Amino acid sequence: MVGEHIKKVSCGILLFATLTTFSFGKLFDRVVASVNGEAVLESDLKLGMLFYNSADKQEVLSRLLDVWLINQFVQGKGLSVQEEVLDQSILRLAQFNNMSLEELQKELETEGLTLKDLKEFLRREMIFSQGIYAILIREVDVSSVELALEKYKAGEVVVKRVVDVITVEKEDGQKVLSILEKTRDFEEIAKLLGLNPERLSVERGMLVDSLDKEVWNAKVGDLVFAEDKDHIYIARVSEIREEYKGKSIEELREEILLKKLEERKKELIENLRKRSFIKVVQ
Repeated sequence: MVGEHIKKVSCGILLFATLTTFSFGKLFDRVVASVNGEAVLESDLKLGMLFYNSADKQEVLSRLLDVWLINQFVQGKGLSVQEEVLDQSILRLAQFNNMSLEELQKELETEGLTLKDLKEFLRREMIFSQGIYAILIREVDVSSVELALEKYKAGEVVVKRVVDVITVEKEDGQKVLSILEKTRDFEEIAKLLGLNPERLSVERGMLVDSLDKEVWNAKVGDLVFAEDKDHIYIARVSEIREEYKGKSIEELREEILLKKLEERKKELIENLRKRSFIKVVQ
């Protein structure tokens, strides 16, 4: 069922104050096109021009043909729009245009349209714009490789190294050498020196030059040594970590998924058009 997944309908576009802009005169609901024998009526075209906020009949009709194709495709696949969702959408549409349902109905009637016409139009549009994804999502996935590439492409990945560092005064250099002859265990070295290691999470370039170079050439678990004018540094790389700025991993995943779903939908429409009999009545 389509319902809880549909957060809103783009009803803001449907401004009935502009009905006269697209006036067809009196509608007799003639057939303007057919898709595999199913009629697209002039009332559908009129609602489409209002809903999509376009005066271009050919552009709107082309969109409606795609809507009909997708709706035919989902038939028999257990996909539908709950009546309460449609009713709520029509109510929100009326409220957006500062109308009651009765006023909306009267406005539609002046153009030969009914609330039923609007409801059926919204049903098809919801299936086309959102409901189809409930089917296509079975064919689409976001791999860890795609996600990693998107993160790097977006420039939102910051690589950091977690480093445990013992800082020793230069004058204690001989003591350091003596301890290193006995052990290479980091914790044991710190204990014998009587010093507490400092844990740092650093990006490249954040440490003193001599230590930074060694740390960024090391692998996790490696023990590295460096010195400057005043100090000797003994460090162990404990972890290599990626931190992400901006969008979360889930937001990136959703963006990639929606993009792939839209591409799959376009492919589906192209294939359906090739296999379908579509007739446009001039």
